[in-house]
Amino acid sequence: MGGIILVIVVVFVIVMIGKVVTVALKLTGLDERTASFQTLSALTCTGFTTREAESVVTHPMRRRIIFLLMIIGNAGMVAVVAGTVFSFFSITSPWSIFRFLILIVALYLIFKMATHTRLARFLSKKIEEKIREKFKLHERTIGQVLDLGKDFGIAEVTLHEGSSCAGKTLASSDLSKKKILILAIERDKERILVPKGNHKLRAGDNLICYGNFTEMREIS
Repeated sequence: MGGIILVIVVVFVIVMIGKVVTVALKLTGLDERTASFQTLSALTCTGFTTREAESVVTHPMRRRIIFLLMIIGNAGMVAVVAGTVFSFFSITSPWSIFRFLILIVALYLIFKMATHTRLARFLSKKIEEKIREKFKLHERTIGQVLDLGKDFGIAEVTLHEGSSCAGKTLASSDLSKKKILILAIERDKERILVPKGNHKLRAGDNLICYGNFTEMREIS
């Protein structure tokens, strides 16, 4: 009976961890559908080459969460297989059927709990509250984030030949002195999010910037 209990407990714990991870991924900016799908992919160690998967592996925090989840998923899979083998191959046939029925009923109840809309919504809300409380996360609207000063905002700037920034790294350019923050660089089909100081700017780059509009117009 110990093997059956192990399987049930492991499956329940994995389901709850999946709920926590889904909420954590949502807090990084993913929508609920994408967060749920990527959580399931990581738990089952199934890889999907999609744009959604790229949005996870290119994001440091999401990548760390998914990496830990894959380890947990592998460990859980081993525990479930070991518990199942121990339960059904160490006892006589009548007891095997009885324990099999117990396992099926328990897994069905866990499945119903995990897919129950109201319960799932309640659990997600409580988990999100705990995560925000633990890591001191506070939501701010886009208006609050951008309303930090007069004539400041987000704009797309294309660097032309002769630009004072072309050919320089972000660190060696005078962008920080002009209070311009580079959020992303678009180059051909490549998009570089939150580029580092050693990243070199080139003519033709599209810069997604936050700063003073007048200063941003001058760097193009």
